[in-house]
Amino acid sequence: MRVGIYARVSTNEQRTLPMQLKALRKYVRARNWKVALEVEDIGSGVKERKKREQVMDAARRREIDVVLVWKLDRLGRSIHDLFMTMKELTDLDVIFCVADRAVDLSSPVGRAVPVC
Repeated sequence: MRVGIYARVSTNEQRTLPMQLKALRKYVRARNWKVALEVEDIGSGVKERKKREQVMDAARRREIDVVLVWKLDRLGRSIHDLFMTMKELTDLDVIFCVADRAVDLSSPVGRAVPVC
């Protein structure tokens, strides 16, 4: 599996990017996947997230099979935004994984088990 890692913090003062990347790389290694794209994003409240779009564009071009984030709130600005992004990824047959909550939609079991 070719993975697109997306790590984001809201401000330059937040220091969790290295921690996120370390955890995400470990997650990839544990599954014998391959990092095809790694994107670091810093920003809050911006309407357009150009760095996130890099990951989505890679998914649209079929350059990645999985989008991996550290936490669910790192990908979407709102529930609606998150839902629409996940729907697009599903329509593209790109798997969405969240490392810290064991949300892994790469298997039939992962897609069938509700996340609560």
